[in-house]
Amino acid sequence: MEPQDSLNKAAANVQQTVSQVGAQAKDTVNQVASQAKETANQVSSDASHAAADARRSMRDTAYTTKEKASDALLNAAEAMRQEALKGGSDEMIRQSQQLARGMEKAALYLDSHTLDQMGVDASETVRQNVWQTIGIVFVVGLLLGLLFGGSGRERT
Repeated sequence: MEPQDSLNKAAANVQQTVSQVGAQAKDTVNQVASQAKETANQVSSDASHAAADARRSMRDTAYTTKEKASDALLNAAEAMRQEALKGGSDEMIRQSQQLARGMEKAALYLDSHTLDQMGVDASETVRQNVWQTIGIVFVVGLLLGLLFGGSGRERT
């Protein structure tokens, strides 16, 4: 066997080995990419389910709170009526009845509307009473600033 033939044979072996290694590397990369894609899909699915569960839990909590607020308004209205009747003047009884009716209307509103409907109603009310809303927000902000802001001087 001539040296050229040996060299050609060695070169062919090297090329075949490189081709096999390249094919194996390509297969490995494809497997890793497939596994990464599958993992990413699973993580995305899990995150989506977790977010849906969190939304459902928050909505359930909000509806439970809405029901408790409605019940508290009804109980407060009844207690107010009873206290006014025990020892109040006619004017106090009349004002207590009027306030109790307002509380009952609020409780009925809470019971008969969904959170989405209440959000739409609140947006519409703000839209119709922009300046009044700005005034109320200003006063509430001022009161909160006075309550929690301190004297305005830096503390050391």
